[in-house]
Amino acid sequence: MKGNEDKGTKSYNRDFVRSALKLIYTFLTNILFPEELLKTLLKARGTYLSRLGNEGRRALKLLNNIDVDDVRKALREMGKKVLRETRNRRVAIDLHSQPQYHKDKSLLSRIKPNKGTSWGLAQIAIFLLNRKSIFLDVLPITVKNIAEDFKMVMQVVLEELDKFDLRLVRVYADREFAVNEVIKFLLGLGVDFVITARYQMYKKYEDKLRDVDITYCGVRYTGFLCVRHVSGAYLVILRKGDGIIAFLVSGEVDVRTAVVLAEDYRERWGVENAFRSLEEFRVRTRTCDVRKELVLILLCYFLLNVWFLVRSWRRVRLWEFCQSLVDFLVLKEMREVITQGLPQVGELFFVNFS
Repeated sequence: MKGNEDKGTKSYNRDFVRSALKLIYTFLTNILFPEELLKTLLKARGTYLSRLGNEGRRALKLLNNIDVDDVRKALREMGKKVLRETRNRRVAIDLHSQPQYHKDKSLLSRIKPNKGTSWGLAQIAIFLLNRKSIFLDVLPITVKNIAEDFKMVMQVVLEELDKFDLRLVRVYADREFAVNEVIKFLLGLGVDFVITARYQMYKKYEDKLRDVDITYCGVRYTGFLCVRHVSGAYLVILRKGDGIIAFLVSGEVDVRTAVVLAEDYRERWGVENAFRSLEEFRVRTRTCDVRKELVLILLCYFLLNVWFLVRSWRRVRLWEFCQSLVDFLVLKEMREVITQGLPQVGELFFVNFS
């Protein structure tokens, strides 16, 4: 009985690795994404390619053969396949960036000061919030100031959503987008939004909240206020314990709707957790080629998607997923070397030692 269980477990593990490789090469061909590059990226997860010496340098050269549009196409095709199998089509759209120090700013945008720089590679990620949670698409941003060029960015996002037959219902955004230009644009667009308010917007109202006592999803709220803001939106303020939650919405709401919106806003942490996994996995380089950096980041999104899909039916941690693939590829490479090194039947010869 024990032998049968072990055999079943080994088969199950083997199926998980082969399923992952099948997913990878269904959307990215062997020519575009050779196994040598895949193995190196998985080995270098969470660190620099240079740590692998010559292997890392070869991988960096192989990135020259990969185009940004090819990786984005693979991401979109994977997203469309998953979306066809999904009924609950709730997606989150969020911005993510990686600090960069290059002199060439053509592909970089202004970001929050981070690690000694205010420039970085920025992307808009469309993330599916479901049991099969994956990045449906990743759009590189090249505008210099995202908040100022928000209208342009949103038009691109709406076009991408239309390709997936998705409709924008509500926008959730961080406090960096709590500016009049962004709010007026969203009001003109006619979509609902929840944007975290800046402290200066609500500090004068902190002592004017009316007392309430409402519990929702295990969280108790004891204060509430909804007032009109100069931008044309409504400022909602909630007291939760000793803290204050404040956000801007498109229309006037009552306390129960405000509490539901506050809890819905927490659901966007699904995409935030995905970004944490991305940073845990992301392969880094010290190259001065910004295009290579962008290709590498998009490949990391793609490989993370494969892990998300495998994880939907097989409980496996990210490091275990990567190491299992590396071990399989190394073993496969060794078998190929041994097979190529063995003499063919017609080449066999015998030596007489007598």
